[in-house]
This record gives sequence, structure tokens and C-alpha cells, in this order.
Amino acid sequence: MPSTPSADPSRTLEVSTWDDLAALPARMAELAEQADAIVRHARAWVCRRDGFEPSPVCVLRPLAAAMDPLEGAFVELGRRLDDQWRDLADGLRAAATDLAAADTLTAHDLADLAPGSAP
Repeated sequence: MPSTPSADPSRTLEVSTWDDLAALPARMAELAEQADAIVRHARAWVCRRDGFEPSPVCVLRPLAAAMDPLEGAFVELGRRLDDQWRDLADGLRAAATDLAAADTLTAHDLADLAPGSAP
């Protein structure tokens, strides 16, 4: 019997119960808030020019100019993360809705097939 390749665990989401699925959007929102906090921290503290400009003769002064494009990169990173996360959350909501509808339909169909049910 040929073996099937296992799914890449880093790309697999296992939902064991309906409660897990119902809780997933809230957990995803927490992760999105964490990502936003990381980007905001980087923009506020990593991309600071003042650490490189303590005086007009500081040899690190040229690095201050690099902080502007670095901040722009973090802004773009935050925007991309937000867009991709929103798309993922929208897909999750759609999949959960479809799964619930399929579950309801299956339960209804199985009830119709149960012994003693009317044809």
C-alpha cells in the first residue's frame, strides 16, 4: 500500500472541536495585535534618528539618514501583515461558515436516512 506524504505541519491547522474553531478568530486577533505592537515598537524605538545624532561631529550621524527608509520598511511590513492577516481571517470565517452549513446539512440528511424516518 503506497504511503501518502504527510502534510507540512507548519502549514496545517488542526481543529479538534467546534469550540476550537469558534475560538480561533479571537486568538488570531490577539496575534494580529502582537504583530502590530512589534511594528509600532520597531518604528518608535528601532528607527530613531536621535541615537545617531547626539552631536554634529558624531561619526554615527550618517546612519541617522538610514532610519527613515528603515521606518518606511516597517510601515510597509505592517501594512502587508495586516492585509494578509485580514485575508486569512476572512477565509477562516468563510470556511467555518461553510463547514457549519455542511455539518447541518449532513446531520439533516443522516436523520432522513435513519431507520423509521419517513421517506
